[in-house]
Amino acid sequence: MTIEQKTEIRQYLLSKKLPVDLLMEVEDHFISQINEVQAEKKLSFDDAFNVKIISWYDDLKLSWDGNWSLEDTSVFIKKSTRQTLFSIFKKSAMIAVIMYVIVVLFYVLIPFEVFRISLGVLVSLMIVYPLIVFFKEKKYFDLPKKYKNIRLSAYQDMVSVFFILPMSSVWCFRFILEMNDNFLDPSQVKGIVVNSLLLFFFIFEVSIIVCQKKYLETIKRLIPYLQENFKVSS
Repeated sequence: MTIEQKTEIRQYLLSKKLPVDLLMEVEDHFISQINEVQAEKKLSFDDAFNVKIISWYDDLKLSWDGNWSLEDTSVFIKKSTRQTLFSIFKKSAMIAVIMYVIVVLFYVLIPFEVFRISLGVLVSLMIVYPLIVFFKEKKYFDLPKKYKNIRLSAYQDMVSVFFILPMSSVWCFRFILEMNDNFLDPSQVKGIVVNSLLLFFFIFEVSIIVCQKKYLETIKRLIPYLQENFKVSS
């Protein structure tokens, strides 16, 4: 297959608004499937390409399904995004629950003042860590700005969420300073609320960290492909 033919496939997939990480996978499928059709049916590239366009039509068709986003998207992108979000939430929830259980055990087993300090340190680390990662790997987080006309990955929309928490985390520090030694008591309504908020905080923060890790892994894998096939935006 010629470079021009591969470019034609890539441009078609870009018109279907596939992020580059998905585009790479689908492009490989298209190329291998077109080669198979050409070999089996003795078709030209154009005819084989049209065969694959038809076979992928339902998956890649752009439409608006009435959701909160007004942007047209495809079944393939929606399915991939749902799988990504579910994977992140599942992993984050598992880690967050383990952390929550450890916090509760510490609450029961160690003196309350020691526990208060330990919880404050833990919360601080969970808030600061994503910021440290962001500034340390800023060149990768800024990469979408260099390719404004394409979407690199579903993760790039998720990683910016961590900016929200530092603005809304004041309540957490205030809560730690004002809490008493029975604040996690599940027999009280306040204790149930506090337990729920603490678990939510862990899930939210762990999700941010997991998203950052996934984003960086994806972007670093994409860079050679981007440099080879796309121009930096002016």
